[in-house]
Amino acid sequence: MKLQKVRRLIFFFAFFLCLHFLLRFWVTNSGIFLTVCNFGGPFGTTIPKWFFIPVVLGALVFLVVQWWRENSFSSEWPWLLIFSGGLANLLERFFFGCITDYIVLPFFPVFNIADVLLTISVLGILWSGYFKKGEKK
Repeated sequence: MKLQKVRRLIFFFAFFLCLHFLLRFWVTNSGIFLTVCNFGGPFGTTIPKWFFIPVVLGALVFLVVQWWRENSFSSEWPWLLIFSGGLANLLERFFFGCITDYIVLPFFPVFNIADVLLTISVLGILWSGYFKKGEKK
């Protein structure tokens, strides 16, 4: 059972990291899209560098513990998506110095596919938490 969890984790990482970086490569080289190099935090907020590493490490420990506690794939997939989206943004910041955002919607900050994964994962976590709460009653 635990080996299957690790396999799913590796599959999600490989699939979504490839998707993220292939889309980034296509977007930055096509010249079709407006791209924004985001040096800050989420939605372009400014985060001090000394604050970034402890927050990321703390969040990573929390997420790993939560993911490991899940018993079925139906409650595990949001955690896998949040790992994948977060790792994609973290690697992009490490290798390129910023996160390239390229999806533009009216009246909304510019974002990328990793941000979409993070949003879907949070919605999935809230959704599964709602159903777990209903099961306990």
